[in-house]
Amino acid sequence: MRTLESANSYYLEQQTISVSTALAVKSLWSGMTDDFDKSWLSVGPAVLETVELGRAASVVRSVGYTDAVLAETNQEAPATGQLNQARFLQSAPNGQPMADVVSGSVVQAKVAVKSGLPAQEALGQAERWLTGVVLTALADTGRSVVGADIARRPTLTGYVRMLNPPSCSRCIILAGKFFRWNEGFQRHPRCDCKHIPAQDADWAKAEGFIADPYEAFKAMSPAEQERVFGRIEARAIRDGADIYRIENTKLRGLGTAKGREKFGTPTKMTIDDIYRTAGNRKNAIAAMEREGYITGPQVAGGNVIGQRLGFGQLGKGGRAAGARNAVLDANASGVRDPLNRYTMTAAERRLFDANYRLNEARMTGNRPGTVGANSADKYTKPRPLAAGELARLEKALQVQVNAAAKPDTPESIKRLARLLGLI
Repeated sequence: MRTLESANSYYLEQQTISVSTALAVKSLWSGMTDDFDKSWLSVGPAVLETVELGRAASVVRSVGYTDAVLAETNQEAPATGQLNQARFLQSAPNGQPMADVVSGSVVQAKVAVKSGLPAQEALGQAERWLTGVVLTALADTGRSVVGADIARRPTLTGYVRMLNPPSCSRCIILAGKFFRWNEGFQRHPRCDCKHIPAQDADWAKAEGFIADPYEAFKAMSPAEQERVFGRIEARAIRDGADIYRIENTKLRGLGTAKGREKFGTPTKMTIDDIYRTAGNRKNAIAAMEREGYITGPQVAGGNVIGQRLGFGQLGKGGRAAGARNAVLDANASGVRDPLNRYTMTAAERRLFDANYRLNEARMTGNRPGTVGANSADKYTKPRPLAAGELARLEKALQVQVNAAAKPDTPESIKRLARLLGLI
């Protein structure tokens, strides 16, 4: 995959800002005592100020990044308006007050003590949590600036995701993938991948920015492959398994029979199961083909089986023309209606559905059936709520709201929670 001096320089400077900020926060945290609340009163303000100074430096450095990449790649993309640097510092990248985010370290320490850890060990655990939060906040602050800078340039239709090796398996399968300008940057805590602004996917491919995750995998030594992907998973990829299915199955667990029909994803045997029972490589490869781990040539993007390519979590929306049209409209415009269930991700639907079911139960006093009106509703006899059922629905929604409030939750879920009035 082609690399850029402007991107490498930007990454190194951002890394310097992040590491120096994290080390300063670690030094301040050493002033914490076993009286968590009292010591935080003196340590907390300095921690917050340090993080905000680091984020300010990240914003300043990020403002010129897109222009530098465009100049190096000979792209012209005039911008509309000016970036308001101060706006990116008014809250944490996840929308919460930054003070609330860093004070979560005290909560982490208390939870650790409650689980049985001595105070000093709890403080050490909370310090590691805080370091991760700080590094993620700084990276996301810079990415927010770059994302906004790309969005304000109409001739840039998107960006390519570039790795900063060494990278984890989750990032490697996204290496060199082209995303539309309004698609959020998928990342995990401490992720340090970056944007490469691009006119379109064809331009990115022609210029050498569309990378093949298999190339990144093959460039590793066998020991490194196994460290990053897992011993059994790396062996399966070397034997011809689809790197995307291997990683996604490991992260999300086995799929369903319905998922297998649409995606060709595994539903029964794990990679461990296959190697444990196959006996020899020939049988193992045959089993991986049967179970959906090997689907064809190992190519960037994988081999999509089934009818759902280009559609969202609910596929084509069944026979409902409105559902299909919602998905098609979103694909054509690049903009999803955040309250349209047919274009939601699985995580967004869990939050949306939990909120709907609770509101329906409260309004009607009946057990909710389908989410939204359904033609079968008029034939279904209402079922009054059983004892404790409303409390269970409230708890189910609270679980989703708590998940939405976490620092590393995707912004689309937080936006949905805000639109529903939940946070």
